[in-house]
Amino acid sequence: MTEQAPRPPGLDDLDEESWQRLYGRWDGLTPSAVAALLDGAPFRWWIAGGWAASVAAGKARRHDDTDVAVLVRDLEDVRAWLAAFHLWEPHDGTLRPLLAGDSLGPGREQLWVRRDADSPWILDLALTPADGEEWLFKRDHSVRLPVDEIGQTLDGVPYLRPCVVFLYKARRQRPKDDADFALALPQLPDDDRVWLARALDKVHPGHPWRDVLWTAG
Repeated sequence: MTEQAPRPPGLDDLDEESWQRLYGRWDGLTPSAVAALLDGAPFRWWIAGGWAASVAAGKARRHDDTDVAVLVRDLEDVRAWLAAFHLWEPHDGTLRPLLAGDSLGPGREQLWVRRDADSPWILDLALTPADGEEWLFKRDHSVRLPVDEIGQTLDGVPYLRPCVVFLYKARRQRPKDDADFALALPQLPDDDRVWLARALDKVHPGHPWRDVLWTAG
């Protein structure tokens, strides 16, 4: 089955065949494959997105891509570690190669990774801001956590904590995000629920997930 790629904004009107002819296909790495690729890397990283949501729910589902969060301040180390790969900036419906010597464009928040033009995309790197030893939520820097507290390690693989995962997913609230949230809700620890409720009040007031945080436990 052909993978459904995560689309840059503005390209939702393209059918899948047309989109892949323009941008190429996705074949995201599994978390264990990411761990092997980044083993010994001199920067912090965490599996994010759908894979992290599945871990929070304790149930697997099909994943279109593989999101990995890294700190923006570690970008040069990330680029050096992945020097054998091509990194591209997706932004507002466009893709630009981040070549050696190029600077990250203003407002860029992610990088797509593939081996070369004949290979599928394997990683979507989410570039995450930090202030000293505190992680910052990119849309509201008053929402923060110690960097040491944003993740959890399972089977040797670091994942973002459920509360952080679902704060990211809350903005778009696609059907798959609602499904991920519903599956994970009964498993969410109380401290994750409290933190997510407060963060939603700040970033997405009135969000429908806010009031159901306490209906399962």
